Amino acid sequence: MRADVAVVGAGIIGALAAYELAKRGVAVALLDAEKEGAATLASAGMLAPYPEGLSGELLEAGLYGLARYPELLAELRERGLEVEAGFSGTWVAALSLGEKEAWQAQDPLPYPVRGGLGARRFPGGFVHPKALREALLEAFRDLGGTYLRAEVEGIEGGRVHWREGALRARFVLLAVGAWGGRFGLRVRPLKGEALLLWGEAPPGPLFAGEGYLLSREGGVYVGATSREGWAEGVDLYGLRWLADYAHERFPLLEGARFRGAVFGFRPAGELFVGEVEEGVYAAVGHGRNGVLLAPWTAKRLLKLLGVEDDAA
Repeated sequence: MRADVAVVGAGIIGALAAYELAKRGVAVALLDAEKEGAATLASAGMLAPYPEGLSGELLEAGLYGLARYPELLAELRERGLEVEAGFSGTWVAALSLGEKEAWQAQDPLPYPVRGGLGARRFPGGFVHPKALREALLEAFRDLGGTYLRAEVEGIEGGRVHWREGALRARFVLLAVGAWGGRFGLRVRPLKGEALLLWGEAPPGPLFAGEGYLLSREGGVYVGATSREGWAEGVDLYGLRWLADYAHERFPLLEGARFRGAVFGFRPAGELFVGEVEEGVYAAVGHGRNGVLLAPWTAKRLLKLLGVEDDAA
């Protein structure tokens, strides 16, 4: 089997890069191990460059992603693929006089927050990462792309191999998230857990103290813990923290019904998008901002491969 580009990892970054390449006529093979704990499947999909504290080039990258998403979702909609999203803004609630001054919080709270002293509204929003990934994969296949469920074991001289087979590619893109260490990339897993409730959601992502809320499939997404290591699942400690946070901080959620809980391993480490060896490129270390930075990352990867970016 041969391809112009082999993309290893079909999270939001790998799926978007594969879609953008296929859209431009590049023969792409997209491989994914479909491991439990993939960050995209549990992510909040927050598009909040300012509340996330980005600055410099990262802030520019985040703002590019925020501007690109409405266009991308419109492209997918034309293909009959709808993805839940919202761009009404993001809010940071001030819980103390110090926070009120630091955030310059003046707007009234958009949603009841116990102890809230006002809020600051920023440009931003959210997109449903799991739904976006599924839409990108469907569009990728429609464009003639090849998707393989495979756990890649190694890359040697343009040959990508796994237990059941192998393929040759001119270029290889590694978008393997928290599993980058197995390819020698400087990244480590940082587990995040989130709670899904049936209840009234704020009008947009709302940061308050150590956590946040946003709308998700007619309910509320409550996030998130941050814990080192590969421990799988949502344990009692994480579930208790999330439940206490939602119950104690937001009056409207005191009687909210439990819907579910999710977990994923964020790829923590220094952000790197570039060439690691001849013909092999990597996009790693996006942390909790993988969805926000995905459009910028895909654009940068296309440039590195010498592929015209007509979405610029």
